[in-house]
Amino acid sequence: MAIIKKINTRSILIRRGILDISAAACSICLAEEESVDHILLHCHKHWIVWSKIINWWGLAWCCPKNLAALFSQWDSLVYGKFQKKAWLMLFFSVAWSLWLHRNDVIFKQTTPNYDTLFILIITRLCFWIKAIEPDFSYSASDLLRSAEGLLRWTNSKNQRVVVVWSPPMINSFKWNVDGSSLGKPGPSGIGGVLRNHNGIILGIFSLSVGILDSNVAELKAVVKAIELSASNCRLHHKHIIIESDSANVISWMNNPHNRPWRHHNLFSSIQRVASCFGSLTFTHSLRESNHTADHMAKQGVFRNTEFVAWL
Repeated sequence: MAIIKKINTRSILIRRGILDISAAACSICLAEEESVDHILLHCHKHWIVWSKIINWWGLAWCCPKNLAALFSQWDSLVYGKFQKKAWLMLFFSVAWSLWLHRNDVIFKQTTPNYDTLFILIITRLCFWIKAIEPDFSYSASDLLRSAEGLLRWTNSKNQRVVVVWSPPMINSFKWNVDGSSLGKPGPSGIGGVLRNHNGIILGIFSLSVGILDSNVAELKAVVKAIELSASNCRLHHKHIIIESDSANVISWMNNPHNRPWRHHNLFSSIQRVASCFGSLTFTHSLRESNHTADHMAKQGVFRNTEFVAWL
């Protein structure tokens, strides 16, 4: 409401005929008209609060002309997913605390205490952070001493484990496959890359498969990898691993009772050639270890012809 200048400052109440023009002065500095931008930003004593907050975070800052301009610039001043959330909360904590402080001066005749106001701002910030991040390990007292803990904090429980591609065993071969759809359903492509136990790429494919949803595209990628393996006599009687980042498709492959009947022709294609191999294993991987196949699938969406290469 403050950003769009809809809070009841003295200047607005005067325009509405509720207050006389003689009551226009800011209740904090008693020197200028109390507008939204003045009371929440430009009033000298409140400007000192903003400056103290900026310095507490460790930044340098030039004051914008109004609260809306400040808010539009605010998000770009810090980096880090958690830090951006906290930084945005800090904006609202300062503005809300300054407004409550102004009301206390007017309606309760309290004496301004800006050390207490700073403590309230940081305490509100800490409580709001803990509301969305219960594992945040710093107290308001910790933050009052320094913002360093907040600036460095990450929730390790929310961090995704770094995953890298893992090689198959000796004399085994691994296909990483993926399907990509631009819609549900939408134009789709599939891709795959075959590697040996040394991580050497032995084959790749990329092609368009029409209008499909992502699960069916992924299943078609699995079928294509198996059919290509069956066409290469060097892979016969070997252990073939098919790795995909689709939990649904891997569940279908490992649990026949879960397979949707409408795709029985694709599953039948796999069963027809499965006897070519010593064994056939289906495993799930996270996207990070499947990025090459993902790249080939995204390229496949836009291909006019099938691309297959044995290296």
